[in-house]
Amino acid sequence: MSEQGQGGNQVVSAGRGTLLVVFLTVFIDLLGFGIVLPLLPRYGAWFSASGWQLGALMASFSAMQFLFAPLWGGLSDRVGRRPILMLGLLGSAWSYGLFGYVSSQGREFQWLGLGALAWLFIARIGAGIAGATISTAQAVIADCTEAKNRGRGMAMIGAAFGIGFTFGPLIGAVCVSEDNAVAMNTAQLQLMNDWENQQQPISATEFLQQLATAGAVDEASEAAVKLLLAEPLPKSQLKSVLTTPPSGLPGYVACGLSLLALLLAAVKLQESRRPDSSAVHRGFHPGTVLRHLGNPRLSVILGAVFVTTFGFAQFESTLSLLTQKFGYSSRWNYLLYAYVGFVLSLGQGLLVRRLLPRIGETRMALAGVLLMTVGFCLIALTGLKVLPGAALWAILPIIVIGFSSVNPSLQSLLSRAAGADEQGMVLGTGQSLSSLARILGPAIGIALLRQGAAFPYFLGAGLILCGGMLVSRIRLNPSATAEGEQRA
Repeated sequence: MSEQGQGGNQVVSAGRGTLLVVFLTVFIDLLGFGIVLPLLPRYGAWFSASGWQLGALMASFSAMQFLFAPLWGGLSDRVGRRPILMLGLLGSAWSYGLFGYVSSQGREFQWLGLGALAWLFIARIGAGIAGATISTAQAVIADCTEAKNRGRGMAMIGAAFGIGFTFGPLIGAVCVSEDNAVAMNTAQLQLMNDWENQQQPISATEFLQQLATAGAVDEASEAAVKLLLAEPLPKSQLKSVLTTPPSGLPGYVACGLSLLALLLAAVKLQESRRPDSSAVHRGFHPGTVLRHLGNPRLSVILGAVFVTTFGFAQFESTLSLLTQKFGYSSRWNYLLYAYVGFVLSLGQGLLVRRLLPRIGETRMALAGVLLMTVGFCLIALTGLKVLPGAALWAILPIIVIGFSSVNPSLQSLLSRAAGADEQGMVLGTGQSLSSLARILGPAIGIALLRQGAAFPYFLGAGLILCGGMLVSRIRLNPSATAEGEQRA
């Protein structure tokens, strides 16, 4: 059964199997993201990435989503959702497999004239391009749900985010060793290689003094050495630990799951939109974004999406650095990330899906803004040492549930404000703005954290309040809502 959309285009009704596969697609994307994100600082340190290189490595994923989300969204309007989602899964499998292979090689690894760090960049860029199909997944939800249930459908995607971000860090915690990475330059590595098989014990102080003769030791590496050498170790044992490449297992696991989801999609995924060769196909183009921002129905919603994501991205990117100040080990940091994902999945999968149809998108978003503002102010107090570091476990649910309320509400409002023929493009623009916020947020948040542990979170609270002001101004045209209900 299908319904006629604007301009004669048709949206095809899809069953529960299609929504399930979409759910799994988003879950796989965030599972891989959750596996890799906590590993990037460790792997970057092991491959001796500089500060700007590590920042670029972390931002490359979101940068590619910013560029490619409109392309995939627009292409799915033209050729259908199913082939684009399957192509994204194939790309994710390749990228995670490459990440697993390269990360398990030594520092001297070379392939096709490129070193290991360059290949890690390629793997993250590929994962970002493949993961940009999230806008297509959102378009499937828009195709398959009535306007009044659109928010519940978007919350289902949010639940997939949460579950993926719960199990990703847990997989990472199981697959990697507890040894801490130490960034060393060429001279420092050579100094350690000259030890050969010496069995003489060495303490943390002695090792740091030796490293300092061959170059500077950053604060994170100094802390890692002190944890690793809490008790003196034989030089040969320390050398073995510090020269053993990281495990490639997390990348291989993410690759295997992506291939499994691809197989499921090939068998079960139904097309939710009939291909339309007359649909305009655009990749990322500033004019497209500006056109949507200039549309009164879309501009306020898109602005709220950008500002609230910007505030949350600051928190997201600085959390592991904040916990480091409280003495959290790598294993506990993984568990904290898993806890965040668990709360996110409960918030979106249960709480928001039940409440959003009753109170509406605007009220739900405003409630989320209030929760996030309070949560950011509380986390800033932990940075000022007014509250202890252990308080994070009580504060984080406030922020995460707040974001669980804001994000699907805004996505639903954006979908309802868009025309039937531009769901993929408009949602792609929204995803691009979210990705832009996730590029800028970490850069500003990390810079502010160096100035003071509370600064990113006070700024985040201010940004969220600005987002709340924009949400309060959202007014959907009643005809758009009626049109959405007719289209569904």
